[in-house]
Amino acid sequence: MKKITTILAMLSALVVLTGTSAKALDIKTGLSLNSMGAVANAQEQLKDQGRVTNKTDAIATTFASAFVEISSDEMMGLGFGVSYAPEVVSLNDEERNIQVAVAEPSPNAQDSGLQKIAADVDDLVNIYVTLPVGTGAYVKAGYIMATLNTKENLATGSQYPNVDMEGLSIGGGYEGELGNSMFWRAEGTYQHWDDIAASGSEAGTTGNVNKITAEIGGVTGSLSLGMKF
Repeated sequence: MKKITTILAMLSALVVLTGTSAKALDIKTGLSLNSMGAVANAQEQLKDQGRVTNKTDAIATTFASAFVEISSDEMMGLGFGVSYAPEVVSLNDEERNIQVAVAEPSPNAQDSGLQKIAADVDDLVNIYVTLPVGTGAYVKAGYIMATLNTKENLATGSQYPNVDMEGLSIGGGYEGELGNSMFWRAEGTYQHWDDIAASGSEAGTTGNVNKITAEIGGVTGSLSLGMKF
């Protein structure tokens, strides 16, 4: 719901810009091929054992996105835009055996077995502003949102909910013309995501639940092709 509200606010800003002189407006739309590298540091705590597992992973992925922008010469070329990528990355399945060393049967024995954890990052939205800093060059800052769709089969019987991710991006690029109505663009950005936290669906015998936290940061390089009106 928050993602929809933010997008509607962005569209309202675009409508305000369209109230300026038509000759001063540039409307652009296009497609981008993005290559992203990120580092994620995750920590999981099991509900009954209190066992904590830490893992750091490097993520590399390529995905496509679409964007639309409106800029105004009357505002020193300041532009507002929104981009959307339906699918970003499928995180590799993580498997590990959970063994509880007990001399006699224990409630913790239910936490023994094979843990399978996986997730997809989908619905990446970037709501941003751009500002020219020279002929063809520009800087860019945005508010990013995505959904972490969790897919797990836990020996503990617990499940993690999907998580809404939020963060900020900053970067810059260069844009060149291809005739009168088309353009190309090369861009680089850095993304800093807010810390992620999720709790399991079932409490253990101690009343605690599984907990997972993660920190993610990454960089993205993009090549775009678009049209202007």
